[in-house]
Amino acid sequence: MTTRKGNQETFNNEKIWKGFYTVSFLVGLVLLVFEITIYRKTIIDIYIPISIILVVGLLTFYLNRDHYKKTYALKGNFFPVIQNLFSWGAISCYIVMATNYYSADKITTEYQFQIKEKSSMPGRKYHRNERQPLVRIDYFGFEKELVFRYADTEKVNKADSIRVTVRKGRLGFDILKDYEVIN
Repeated sequence: MTTRKGNQETFNNEKIWKGFYTVSFLVGLVLLVFEITIYRKTIIDIYIPISIILVVGLLTFYLNRDHYKKTYALKGNFFPVIQNLFSWGAISCYIVMATNYYSADKITTEYQFQIKEKSSMPGRKYHRNERQPLVRIDYFGFEKELVFRYADTEKVNKADSIRVTVRKGRLGFDILKDYEVIN
Protein backbone atom coordinates (compact mmCIF):
# COMPACT_ATOMS: atom_id res chain seq x y z
CA MET A 1 0.00 0.00 0.00
CA THR A 2 1.60 3.27 -1.07
CA THR A 3 0.67 6.75 -0.01
CA ARG A 4 1.86 10.20 -0.93
CA LYS A 5 3.63 10.72 2.36
CA GLY A 6 7.12 9.17 2.54
CA ASN A 7 6.89 8.53 6.29
CA GLN A 8 3.62 6.62 5.95
CA GLU A 9 5.10 4.40 3.20
CA THR A 10 8.17 3.69 5.32
CA PHE A 11 5.94 2.80 8.28
CA ASN A 12 3.90 0.37 6.15
CA ASN A 13 7.12 -1.26 4.88
CA GLU A 14 8.36 -1.64 8.46
CA LYS A 15 5.09 -3.30 9.45
CA ILE A 16 5.38 -5.74 6.55
CA TRP A 17 8.99 -6.59 7.40
CA LYS A 18 8.24 -6.96 11.11
CA GLY A 19 5.41 -9.32 10.23
CA PHE A 20 7.68 -11.25 7.89
CA TYR A 21 10.38 -11.63 10.54
CA THR A 22 7.83 -12.67 13.16
CA VAL A 23 6.21 -15.27 10.92
CA SER A 24 9.56 -16.71 9.80
CA PHE A 25 10.69 -16.96 13.45
CA LEU A 26 7.49 -18.77 14.48
CA VAL A 27 7.64 -21.10 11.47
CA GLY A 28 11.26 -21.87 12.34
CA LEU A 29 10.35 -22.73 15.94
CA VAL A 30 7.51 -25.03 14.87
CA LEU A 31 9.69 -26.77 12.30
CA LEU A 32 12.43 -27.15 14.92
CA VAL A 33 10.01 -29.18 17.04
CA PHE A 34 9.22 -31.39 14.03
CA GLU A 35 12.92 -31.65 13.23
CA ILE A 36 13.63 -32.96 16.74
CA THR A 37 10.99 -35.65 16.22
CA ILE A 38 12.62 -36.66 12.93
CA TYR A 39 16.06 -36.55 14.56
CA ARG A 40 15.01 -39.11 17.15
CA LYS A 41 14.05 -41.49 14.31
CA THR A 42 17.22 -40.86 12.29
CA ILE A 43 20.65 -42.30 12.92
CA ILE A 44 22.70 -39.15 12.50
CA ASP A 45 25.35 -37.41 14.54
CA ILE A 46 23.94 -34.45 16.51
CA TYR A 47 26.66 -32.21 15.12
CA ILE A 48 25.22 -32.36 11.60
CA PRO A 49 21.85 -30.69 12.37
CA ILE A 50 23.55 -28.24 14.74
CA SER A 51 26.08 -27.36 12.04
CA ILE A 52 23.32 -26.77 9.50
CA ILE A 53 21.49 -24.45 11.90
CA LEU A 54 24.66 -22.53 12.77
CA VAL A 55 26.06 -22.20 9.25
CA VAL A 56 22.79 -21.14 7.61
CA GLY A 57 21.75 -18.97 10.57
CA LEU A 58 25.07 -17.11 10.74
CA LEU A 59 25.25 -16.71 6.97
CA THR A 60 21.78 -15.17 6.83
CA PHE A 61 22.64 -13.03 9.85
CA TYR A 62 25.60 -11.67 7.95
CA LEU A 63 23.45 -10.99 4.89
CA ASN A 64 20.48 -9.25 6.53
CA ARG A 65 21.64 -7.93 9.91
CA ASP A 66 21.65 -4.29 8.78
CA HIS A 67 18.10 -4.54 7.42
CA TYR A 68 16.87 -6.29 10.56
CA LYS A 69 18.55 -3.75 12.85
CA LYS A 70 17.13 -0.86 10.83
CA THR A 71 13.63 -2.38 10.85
CA TYR A 72 13.62 -2.78 14.63
CA ALA A 73 15.92 0.20 15.43
CA LEU A 74 18.41 -2.02 17.27
CA LYS A 75 22.05 -1.43 18.08
CA GLY A 76 23.32 -4.87 19.17
CA ASN A 77 23.55 -8.15 17.32
CA PHE A 78 21.87 -10.51 19.82
CA PHE A 79 18.33 -10.35 18.43
CA PRO A 80 19.37 -10.52 14.75
CA VAL A 81 21.52 -13.61 15.47
CA ILE A 82 18.69 -15.33 17.36
CA GLN A 83 16.20 -14.40 14.64
CA ASN A 84 18.34 -15.91 11.89
CA LEU A 85 19.34 -19.04 13.81
CA PHE A 86 15.78 -19.91 14.80
CA SER A 87 14.15 -18.93 11.53
CA TRP A 88 16.43 -19.67 8.58
CA GLY A 89 18.74 -22.08 10.38
CA ALA A 90 15.87 -24.16 11.78
CA ILE A 91 13.89 -24.06 8.53
CA SER A 92 16.88 -25.25 6.49
CA CYS A 93 17.71 -27.97 9.02
CA TYR A 94 14.13 -29.22 8.87
CA ILE A 95 14.27 -29.28 5.06
CA VAL A 96 17.44 -31.41 5.12
CA MET A 97 16.15 -33.80 7.80
CA ALA A 98 12.69 -34.08 6.20
CA THR A 99 14.21 -34.75 2.76
CA ASN A 100 16.24 -37.61 4.21
CA TYR A 101 13.31 -38.97 6.22
CA TYR A 102 10.34 -38.69 3.87
CA SER A 103 12.26 -39.71 0.73
CA ALA A 104 13.79 -42.83 2.29
CA ASP A 105 13.94 -46.17 0.48
CA LYS A 106 11.06 -48.57 1.01
CA ILE A 107 13.47 -51.51 1.43
CA THR A 108 14.12 -52.37 5.08
CA THR A 109 17.03 -54.14 6.72
CA GLU A 110 17.03 -55.84 10.11
CA TYR A 111 19.94 -55.82 12.55
CA GLN A 112 20.44 -57.13 16.05
CA PHE A 113 22.58 -55.31 18.62
CA GLN A 114 23.61 -55.85 22.22
CA ILE A 115 22.29 -53.25 24.66
CA LYS A 116 25.23 -51.25 25.99
CA GLU A 117 23.37 -49.34 28.68
CA LYS A 118 19.88 -48.89 30.08
CA SER A 119 18.35 -45.89 31.78
CA SER A 120 15.08 -43.97 31.78
CA MET A 121 13.71 -40.51 31.22
CA PRO A 122 10.72 -38.73 32.78
CA GLY A 123 7.31 -39.30 31.21
CA ARG A 124 5.12 -36.64 29.68
CA LYS A 125 3.56 -33.77 31.60
CA TYR A 126 1.48 -34.88 34.63
CA HIS A 127 2.96 -38.38 34.28
CA ARG A 128 6.57 -37.63 35.21
CA ASN A 129 6.75 -40.64 37.53
CA GLU A 130 5.98 -42.95 34.58
CA ARG A 131 9.58 -43.04 33.43
CA GLN A 132 10.14 -44.13 29.85
CA PRO A 133 12.90 -46.73 29.52
CA LEU A 134 15.69 -46.05 27.07
CA VAL A 135 18.56 -48.15 25.84
CA ARG A 136 21.83 -47.26 24.19
CA ILE A 137 23.24 -49.38 21.39
CA ASP A 138 26.37 -49.24 19.28
CA TYR A 139 25.00 -48.90 15.74
CA PHE A 140 28.11 -49.66 13.67
CA GLY A 141 30.30 -47.32 15.70
CA PHE A 142 27.60 -44.76 16.39
CA GLU A 143 25.89 -44.60 19.78
CA LYS A 144 22.12 -44.32 19.46
CA GLU A 145 19.50 -43.93 22.20
CA LEU A 146 16.18 -45.67 21.70
CA VAL A 147 13.21 -44.67 23.86
CA PHE A 148 10.39 -47.08 24.72
CA ARG A 149 6.93 -46.63 26.19
CA TYR A 150 6.36 -46.79 29.94
CA ALA A 151 4.29 -49.96 29.45
CA ASP A 152 7.42 -51.71 28.08
CA THR A 153 9.52 -51.05 31.20
CA GLU A 154 9.55 -54.61 32.50
CA LYS A 155 10.25 -56.04 29.05
CA VAL A 156 13.18 -53.63 28.54
CA ASN A 157 14.63 -54.36 31.98
CA LYS A 158 14.79 -58.10 31.18
CA ALA A 159 16.26 -57.69 27.68
CA ASP A 160 19.92 -57.92 26.72
CA SER A 161 19.68 -57.19 22.98
CA ILE A 162 17.54 -55.31 20.53
CA ARG A 163 16.29 -55.86 16.97
CA VAL A 164 16.34 -52.77 14.77
CA THR A 165 14.65 -52.37 11.39
CA VAL A 166 16.02 -49.50 9.30
CA ARG A 167 15.55 -47.88 5.90
CA LYS A 168 18.19 -45.95 3.99
CA GLY A 169 17.40 -42.22 3.89
CA ARG A 170 17.62 -40.13 0.73
CA LEU A 171 20.73 -38.34 2.00
CA GLY A 172 22.37 -41.51 3.31
CA PHE A 173 21.34 -41.40 6.96
CA ASP A 174 19.52 -44.50 8.21
CA ILE A 175 15.93 -44.14 9.42
CA LEU A 176 14.57 -46.23 12.28
CA LYS A 177 11.43 -47.94 11.07
CA ASP A 178 10.94 -50.19 14.08
CA TYR A 179 12.82 -51.55 17.07
CA GLU A 180 12.05 -54.07 19.77
CA VAL A 181 13.92 -55.67 22.65
CA ILE A 182 14.86 -59.35 22.58
CA ASN A 183 15.23 -61.48 25.70
